[in-house]
Amino acid sequence: MIRKLGYMSMSKKEFANMVGISIRTLNRWIKRIETDLYEIGYDKNSHILSPKIVEFLCMKFVVLHEKE
Repeated sequence: MIRKLGYMSMSKKEFANMVGISIRTLNRWIKRIETDLYEIGYDKNSHILSPKIVEFLCMKFVVLHEKE
């Protein structure tokens, strides 16, 4: 069964901690797919990731997120 996960805005640091990686690694991930992220509203100068960006990163890098 596939269910829709609720994504929320979070800082890059929060996302990196949730996934278990460093901010530096997250920035490397983002750098590889920057053009795709720009198409959905990514701003490289912002420290906050929108729910749409969080969802895209989770889907792209197969991050499973459990709701608490």
